[in-house]
Amino acid sequence: MTMPEAGEIFHAAHAEFAEWSPRLWRPLGEITAAVSRPQPGERVLDACCGSGASALPAARAVGADGSVDALDLAENLLVQGRREAEWRKLANLRFINGDVTTWQPPQPYDLVQCCYGVFFFPDMDAGARHLTSLLRPGGRLAVTTWLEGGMERIVPLARDAVGEVRPDLTESFDRPNSSERVNTAGKVRDWLGSLGLERITVETATYRQPLHPDDAWTLLLGAALRGLLDQLSPAELSEARRHFEGGMHSTAMSELDASSLVAVGHTAR
Repeated sequence: MTMPEAGEIFHAAHAEFAEWSPRLWRPLGEITAAVSRPQPGERVLDACCGSGASALPAARAVGADGSVDALDLAENLLVQGRREAEWRKLANLRFINGDVTTWQPPQPYDLVQCCYGVFFFPDMDAGARHLTSLLRPGGRLAVTTWLEGGMERIVPLARDAVGEVRPDLTESFDRPNSSERVNTAGKVRDWLGSLGLERITVETATYRQPLHPDDAWTLLLGAALRGLLDQLSPAELSEARRHFEGGMHSTAMSELDASSLVAVGHTAR
């Protein structure tokens, strides 16, 4: 998936994404900022910002003397973020339509944070190295990823449901999944180390909640899987949903486990 393709998917998924923001994205964004610790007066880049789940708390933390650049390619999500930033009177927060893998700021950042975004990079290593290149000496990169055994449980159910109606579309699930490279504390620590970062810390955030089938389907429509579901006809989509809900019932899935890892590494001073 290219960055523009990812942007188009989440641009289309903005309504369902917004439905889940209070329950999922905003709480996890607050947790990310609690771990990345933006400081008063710092310059922050929030990469793959969505509607600002982690950018908004970062802007509050850095205060009027600091600044936050929030980048994403999904314009409809940026619109949501701008509205909330205006409502909260966060004049130090800019929502920018841009590709973080090529972004070149006028000066380096103290902190770059990326919530659930690195595994959408066409080349995860190259994309992350670009992010580290935007940091000042001693600056820090914070990355939030899904913890192994959590959110990934819902993906096979969706894959099987789509496969029941359009087997040809399930080939995309056979491609390497970059999120699996960073879904344990050891993996994400080693990965950040391979980027040349040091003084690496990893925090585990346990986050679970009840999950109704209707809400689970909305979650899928507001996430990356939207790109696959949009290729189904209305009749196929309805049939896929029926199979998906049947899969939830047969596996007794009644809880969403969105437990995550928040890793922070520093560049050399």
